[in-house]
Amino acid sequence: MNMERHKGFTVVELLITIVVVSILLATGVPSILQMVKNNRVTTQANKLVTSVQLGRNEAVKRGTRTTVCAANTTLDDCAGSTNWANGWIVFSNLDNDSTTDTGTGACLATEDCIMRTSEGINNSTLTGSDSVIHFLPTGLTDNGPVTFTLTANDCENEQERSIIVTLQGHTTIASQACTP
Repeated sequence: MNMERHKGFTVVELLITIVVVSILLATGVPSILQMVKNNRVTTQANKLVTSVQLGRNEAVKRGTRTTVCAANTTLDDCAGSTNWANGWIVFSNLDNDSTTDTGTGACLATEDCIMRTSEGINNSTLTGSDSVIHFLPTGLTDNGPVTFTLTANDCENEQERSIIVTLQGHTTIASQACTP
């Protein structure tokens, strides 16, 4: 008698596979979500640091004062606020008045020039100890150190960043535990 053997999975094998996959998903998905949140906050912090470094480099290169400030809603002037979450601008500040004073927008040597605008950040808050950072032609700040706190709206574990711009114009980023 020749019995034909059917190929496939048994119900028990299928159930064991489903249980194993469920356990892996239950432990892996939260870790992936945490990684995504951490990467988002790190990217946001790096976005600010890049603008600060641009401001410092342009001050030295141009031999003029440069300002990085929390922007107004139209991203064309300083807001005068320590809330940086709405965005920020980097501009040459020839008359040291914390306003952009741009005329033609051609970046003439006689007027302020907006070098970068950065739109606000999402799902996070960003506050600074000052509303502006002024860079001197030497690369130093005249109002440093300025400290920023970047916090994810749904902050867990160490999804908060402390960003410090020193008097010398250097920046540091440190992860820290979420503050309640």
